[in-house]
Amino acid sequence: MPTVNSQADVLLDLKGLVDATEKDQEMLPSVTQERQALVQTIGEIETLKGRQSELTALRQEATQMLKAAVARGRLQAIQIRSVIRGKMGPKSERLVLFNVAPLRPRSRKRVVVKPPDGETAETMPGASASPSTKPVA
Repeated sequence: MPTVNSQADVLLDLKGLVDATEKDQEMLPSVTQERQALVQTIGEIETLKGRQSELTALRQEATQMLKAAVARGRLQAIQIRSVIRGKMGPKSERLVLFNVAPLRPRSRKRVVVKPPDGETAETMPGASASPSTKPVA
């Protein structure tokens, strides 16, 4: 007998066993009680499998509803934050309480002057020698 792994294969195997016992009239009287228990179990398996499919569909529906509610909540949060920004002003530091970044003055970037190619700060015209530099003889 081949090994059956999936639930569908097991169910087909059990149904095949019930059919086989029904066809063999010689064995039927000796396995009637066991056969009835197996028929009940098959019915339970089919009921539970149907319920599982129904719950899968309900889970998918609940997931879709949850995603829609989260998207709606995000939009509502944007609206509330916009109203708060409008009431307090865009520069108010109290906006931080509502997870809104206030407008702050921009810091100036430091201007870096790069010396021309081949010259360092010491060889640039007008550069003074530092006191720690020893003259070369």
